[in-house]
Amino acid sequence: MRRLMIDITHTASHDYNTGIQRVARCLAREAVAFSERNDIECFPVVHVNGRFVHVDRWCAARGYRRYQIDFEALTNRVLPHWVNTSTRLRLNKLGTRLRKLLYPRTIDRKVRHLVRSFQASLEPANPGPGDVILMPDSWWDLPEMFDAVQHAQQNGALVGAMVHDLIPVRYPEFFTNHVQHNFCSWIERLIHTVDFMIGDAKAIADDLRSFVHEKNGPLADWQVRHVRLGCDLDAPQNTSELNIPADIAKLFANRDKAPYLMVSTLEIRKNHHYLLDAFDRLWAEGKDVSLVLVGKIGWKCDDLLKRIASHPEADKRLHLLNNVDDTMLSYIYEHSKAFVLTSKAEGFGLPIVEAAHHGLHVFASDIPIFREVAGPDSSFFSLDDPSELSQQISQFEATQGWRTAPPKQTLNEPWSVVFPKLVDTVGAIAKDIQQQRLQAARTAA
Repeated sequence: MRRLMIDITHTASHDYNTGIQRVARCLAREAVAFSERNDIECFPVVHVNGRFVHVDRWCAARGYRRYQIDFEALTNRVLPHWVNTSTRLRLNKLGTRLRKLLYPRTIDRKVRHLVRSFQASLEPANPGPGDVILMPDSWWDLPEMFDAVQHAQQNGALVGAMVHDLIPVRYPEFFTNHVQHNFCSWIERLIHTVDFMIGDAKAIADDLRSFVHEKNGPLADWQVRHVRLGCDLDAPQNTSELNIPADIAKLFANRDKAPYLMVSTLEIRKNHHYLLDAFDRLWAEGKDVSLVLVGKIGWKCDDLLKRIASHPEADKRLHLLNNVDDTMLSYIYEHSKAFVLTSKAEGFGLPIVEAAHHGLHVFASDIPIFREVAGPDSSFFSLDDPSELSQQISQFEATQGWRTAPPKQTLNEPWSVVFPKLVDTVGAIAKDIQQQRLQAARTAA
């Protein structure tokens, strides 16, 4: 392998902060750092007008994010902190409708492509023999990228995809018809196009192999492997309270009174209703506990938003923070009482890893991927009855469990350790593919 390119097209052009985007940004950052220390050249790329180009210095300076601020982020930044959740949600919804009406994403995408086409600084990556392109981003809404992928392969490059889950295939009811259709079309085309796939956990890789068999894909089992995701921590002492909004700092000022935390996009798959049911039981029992929900507003969640906005504990002991940057998220992790994740299905559950690395006790739904990711020292609850979670939290409160640090786990390593393992895995796959092709050529001759 001569060069390894990490495609971050979707992450660089959208202002989300999902787990997949945090993974893409970490890989981009580590690619540059790895390249400076090793012989293999690694760097992030984006797709522009049918070709892969180097990420420009402005994109890198932004932390591989979109350069614009969306209406939701702007609203939450300019509104005074005392504006209640119900009002914020109504303004967010109004802003989203106005944005879709006045500036639809199709126009936004064309404008950004037009701007990029006039940027003289865009340097073509020119993937060819000895090069590997790894695509870890959520690009199922960008089918035009397949042309660039196939062009790179025709020039001798290998292309692999990091696939984080098959949830839209396995659980279509969790998604809108648009998302489910786009993802399913993308993944079926993907397995017949790329040279290999990487899962971010063993359970995901196993599911990918099964899916390839189901669809009669050409990938052999050895062309589908996994590399466990990394997790980096900002040192808590480096997260100055001066950079944290006053209302957030006040909310987390006292660890004994700090909220429990759930970090996830607001969507039905994450099962927030179960979580609220469990806390409603705790509040009904007179428990003085609070809950913070951190995450972007997703899809099929109108009833959830109404429940949060009209909840008797809204802005008292129930808080929704839907515009949190990485610095603030690190601060919130560090100062929360414990972490809860109630998902019905997950690809990896990166927030569990982040929470554990920040020294939080983890309460997680009892699904196979969480057993693999969270490890044996976490607390698991059945999704059949919210009282199981409320009982676990009651016991945690009674023993003041947050005052005892959970056992240190070595399940998840920092990205600086994980990225070389990813390079080794991708390099080994590339070598095996080249040897297989060479053998086939010899046989044909």
